[in-house]
Amino acid sequence: MVYYNSEIYLFAAENARVLENNKIKLLFSVILFLLVGCGTPDQIHLRGNIPIKNPFYIDVYNMRTGIKVMSDTICSNNINYEVGILPKGIYQLTVSWDRDILKAQEIERFARQPELGTPKYYMSTTFWLDANESDNYKLLLDSTYQQAELEELLLAKNRGESIKMAVVSDGKNNKVYNEYLALVDQYRTENRHLNDSLQQVAMHYNDLKLFEGSERLSALLAKDWLPNIKTALLREEINFMKDNIDSEVISHIYHIQVNTKEDFEQYREVYNLFPLSVKQNFTVWNKSN
Repeated sequence: MVYYNSEIYLFAAENARVLENNKIKLLFSVILFLLVGCGTPDQIHLRGNIPIKNPFYIDVYNMRTGIKVMSDTICSNNINYEVGILPKGIYQLTVSWDRDILKAQEIERFARQPELGTPKYYMSTTFWLDANESDNYKLLLDSTYQQAELEELLLAKNRGESIKMAVVSDGKNNKVYNEYLALVDQYRTENRHLNDSLQQVAMHYNDLKLFEGSERLSALLAKDWLPNIKTALLREEINFMKDNIDSEVISHIYHIQVNTKEDFEQYREVYNLFPLSVKQNFTVWNKSN
């Protein structure tokens, strides 16, 4: 009778151990499911439509490191591409395709340097990517273009800037970064229009043989940005960065924009708002301030 009771006890104990093990396995399964289901996706998808009939090339660069992280040839104007998992940050996407038309100033250069290869049309944009925010990114153009129209704009001096390309997602930081790009583009457009007007004035001065005024304008036009436009943009840019200082995007923009001591002084207001953990990622001469 005692032996029988012991068997029952051992059987019950074994069942308890099995039940406990099953509970542990179930708990681990739930944790694993949550980690996989709520973690970083396996792939980032890039989709879009580029009205190019011949094959074109897509290259993606990490703006912080300068390293090319993706390069491929696309044979369909409908893009549905798996990028893979990349560190979050600002990236540059370049779309290019071969061209058989040379600009006048290119003819001699390509004749002398055949190693330059085939000349290309280029369009590019930058964008914020974070797989934890979104695994779907869409490449957009600002208007409906035909291939011939794109090529005509890209060949004409400064007119290629009128083509707007963007990579968007439903992520909050991606939207903040695209707002920043829109701000910069607003001033770039204003700079281009004023530049065109000043070029006409300089030509008029030349016609009137007012060479001193023409030379003064030419010195201004030799720079990428006209001084008053650049000053206004810098102020708006700093205000934007301060207003969005809690966004991860801002420290990445700052890293790209601030490359010299002079840059640091210009963006000091922004730097002072960063927490110490962010400041530590910047260059040595930043840390000394």
